[in-house]
This record gives sequence, C-alpha cells and structure tokens, in this order.
Amino acid sequence: MKLTLKEKKQETPDVTSFVFISGSEIGWQAGQYLHYVLHHEPTDDRGSDRWFTISSAPHEGFVMLTTRFAKDNGSSFKKELEGLNVGDTVEFSDLDGDFVLENVKEKYVFIAGGIGITPYRAILKDLENKGNNVDIILLYSNRDSNFVFKDELDNISNPSLKVKYIEGKVDEKHIKDNVSDIKDRIFYISGPEGMVDSIGEELKGLGISEDNIKQDWFPGYD
Repeated sequence: MKLTLKEKKQETPDVTSFVFISGSEIGWQAGQYLHYVLHHEPTDDRGSDRWFTISSAPHEGFVMLTTRFAKDNGSSFKKELEGLNVGDTVEFSDLDGDFVLENVKEKYVFIAGGIGITPYRAILKDLENKGNNVDIILLYSNRDSNFVFKDELDNISNPSLKVKYIEGKVDEKHIKDNVSDIKDRIFYISGPEGMVDSIGEELKGLGISEDNIKQDWFPGYD
C-alpha cells in the first residue's frame, strides 16, 4: 500500500514532520507505528525500510511521520525521505505496536526523550478529541530548548495534564520532584534505547512494578 506526501513541516531546526494521505482508510490506535519502505539506490547497510511511530491521532485524517535528521552520517533512507516532494509516494505495511493507552481511569506519567515525544502527541491529541481528561504528568526531556510540538502540547485542552520541559536528561530526581504519588501511577517511557532502559531500571529501584512500566524504544538515537 502507498501513502502520498501532502505536506512537510519543519518542527525544529533538525526535526521534520511528513504529512501523508492514503487512498484507503487506515485504522490505527494512537501510539502505534507503521513499517515504511523507500526503494532507493545506492542503499547503505541500514537498508531501505524503517519503523516509525505515527505522530498523528486517528481523527486527524492523515498519517504523520516525525523524525530527526543528523547533520553528519545520516542514513541513505533518511536522505531519501528528506528529499521527498509533495505528491511523492512511499510504501507502508505492518501496522503494529502496543504503546497505547488502555485505561483512561488510571493515572499516568509519560516520560519522553527527544524524538520519543511522537507517540505522546498522538495519544494526547486522541484523548483531547474524545474529551477524556486523563490525569497525566508528562516529563519531556530534550538536548536543547527546541522541544518538538511544544506549542501543541501547551494548548492541549486537558486540565488534568501537566507538562514539565527538561533540558538535558530525565533522572530519578526529576521524577521524585514532579511526581508526588509515584506508587499510584503507570509509567510510559519513550525515547532512545539507552535512556528508556536506564529510566526503567531507576523506576524499578523506586519500587515501581514491571507491570506498571511500559516502554517504547527508538533505535539509532543517542
């Protein structure tokens, strides 16, 4: 199946969103991801396909892929993606992923590292559209002050959502300082693999059960 590029949005100096439309209906849950294929030559050893979280919510009517581009050592796939023009197409398949919100009655902490904010944008937009004011604390860390989707996050209509922006890495202190009822919440962690694993271990050290920790790894990012 194919998606057609409708728009390219420069989110920050090194992050771009690609807005695609489809000729057929795609049903997904906020937080899931798609498998993309971009045939190109020459292709480096990282191949011609990737998995990307859908950063748009289902009701928005488009599939949005949001990714960071490295200044140096970018993959051939990313270079091909960056060079797409409006009207160009990409192949997709294999909708998958369980990084979704299952119970709107629970209280949550969302922890995002860099581009790991993408599933949370989809989830928060989806909750807003459904009128679900879920109790969520979002701890969003980034390497600098260029937080992707900051304006949108600040304007989410949910009085039970609290967003904390952190320049640098989220650590145990940030969690303790911002989450007073840590034992009563379910934790979602999304971002580079090392960061996700590290925070997961810190949470276990704080007495959080593995059953209350959900993780989403983004390979290829520091």
